[in-house]
Amino acid sequence: MSGQFIYQGDRIVGTSFQPTTQGFIDLCDTFYDVKASAFGKAMGSIGYGLGSPNGPGYFNPLFDKRLTAAVFKCDNTISLIGKRAYDHEGQRLITKLAAYGMADEFTRNGVSMVGSQTGFLGLGAGTNQDGLIQDDQYLPVEAFRMPAVDLPFPWSYGLMMQALEGKDDTVEYKSFVNMYAQNYSDEADRTILRPLWCKQPVAANNNIVKRTAETSMQGISRLIASGEEIGKVYNGVEITEDMVSPYGGVNGDFYAYRGKNSASGDAHEKNFIDGNVVDMQGDSLTTAAMRKAYRMAYLGWDSPSPNGKVWIMSHIAQDKLGAITEANKQSYLNSVYVSKGFNGVQAQPGRDTGFVANSYDNIVIIQDPNVSFDYGSLMPSSTRMGDIYLLDMNYLWMSVLTPMETWKLNNPATSRDLLEHNLMSSRMNARISKPISTAKIVNMADDA
Repeated sequence: MSGQFIYQGDRIVGTSFQPTTQGFIDLCDTFYDVKASAFGKAMGSIGYGLGSPNGPGYFNPLFDKRLTAAVFKCDNTISLIGKRAYDHEGQRLITKLAAYGMADEFTRNGVSMVGSQTGFLGLGAGTNQDGLIQDDQYLPVEAFRMPAVDLPFPWSYGLMMQALEGKDDTVEYKSFVNMYAQNYSDEADRTILRPLWCKQPVAANNNIVKRTAETSMQGISRLIASGEEIGKVYNGVEITEDMVSPYGGVNGDFYAYRGKNSASGDAHEKNFIDGNVVDMQGDSLTTAAMRKAYRMAYLGWDSPSPNGKVWIMSHIAQDKLGAITEANKQSYLNSVYVSKGFNGVQAQPGRDTGFVANSYDNIVIIQDPNVSFDYGSLMPSSTRMGDIYLLDMNYLWMSVLTPMETWKLNNPATSRDLLEHNLMSSRMNARISKPISTAKIVNMADDA
């Protein structure tokens, strides 16, 4: 065990696991080992929990572990994004590009340390031999609160029992697990891919929740949004300061950097917390837009290597992009072999641990049909383009506090209620630590 869970009463609020992929694996192992230990000899049977720390109605940890693996191996964006152990709410972010070196910054007690010089002078300019340095030299790093959220989903205990005991001639146990995992994963995928114009849901101030709080996972479009989007109109909806500020809107830590943060307070000044946005303003996708997104995101990358970078788009957008390149007599989208690393060790090309995919600018294209999901009609679409994302996966990940748990919340034998209330849930959220290394293409015309 390489870490521990931190409790506040009976509720897990943090961990001491390393916020890495290996830390996530250790978190899952420890989480389910504790559950299994509490079950004792009953861990292999289907039944109810044995009390604290599981609580009444907790299901089988062996089933939950299998469910977690199934949820995160689906062919979608939520499975693509790396998983790391959640340690605590706070995340340190660089708030601006290093601007040190300008002559007007080298002052001491308000007096210039470089005389009448102007422009860029470089690091160390104006430093006196007695050790005095300029007034405003500091590290531009701030703490941002990024809490985990509960992500519940109903499930059928009765169908599970029938499948497990072989009493259901229409579905086997493995198929049942995969079916529920796919549904949960799809719902999470559509949540994280929701466009910016879809408002973040909040819990109203009522007898259950004593304060207004956001209750859903953050979407990628919001994580990599820019204050420059304020006032734009997407899908007939005007974008507000609240929409571009993740983890709490105007009440969150991002608002100070994503909102109207100019000296006069009536405009936005671009900074390191902003993502890069290409607004098509209702026009069709072009290769010029793709090139612009690439050039904008590139400025924030640590390395020019395509490793760790990915385009995410709908199958509609990829088909459109292929048609554009063919019509313009450009080369087709190049194919690349994608191999996934395991605990820092890269798989060998040619093994069955990778796949072949199209690429643009040598960066792999991952197509996800949920990008073109119609959030108005709540139906899949064969014409909706959706947004296109260019992401640096080194700085975007799922922070998992607790993996999948299943609960049987109502025992008919004691409640005399024949309707069984069952729940599967996890606690996690998407996180980002370098928005300026990303780009998105938005507000595109759909393709009939």
